[in-house]
Amino acid sequence: MSLRTDAGPGLRGAWWPRSTDLALELPELVAALARRGVLVTRFTYPFSTWHAVPRKLAVGDRIVRVGGFGTGDPQVVSLTCGPDQLHLELLVVPPATEALFSARALRMAAVPGTALTARAVLTAAGRHPALRTGEIPVQTAG
Repeated sequence: MSLRTDAGPGLRGAWWPRSTDLALELPELVAALARRGVLVTRFTYPFSTWHAVPRKLAVGDRIVRVGGFGTGDPQVVSLTCGPDQLHLELLVVPPATEALFSARALRMAAVPGTALTARAVLTAAGRHPALRTGEIPVQTAG
């Protein structure tokens, strides 16, 4: 997982989960964010990308409200955090993505002062001579 250090527009970072099983992956993300002082109260995800989970998920000693959506970018999850209801959008690097590509996407999504879209980050991360193919592992809705 990576996070931007500024509060500018656009993506606020990226997440590279190991699977599309939110019951397994979400507690790890929430715990990683909590270690950085970011307390997640709500998590919203695209139905087309993830296995469904209950509307409330116990994470440690807290409950995180969970909701899905059918439209929007399938490569982005949204989090509401803390008492101020801070809104974070994270690029989701698909679980099966190779390590070099993933590392580049994580780093690029966390650059302060940029307002990149998920597709722009994934496209730019794929432009590296060490990558075996020019294909971008971007999931599409439907």
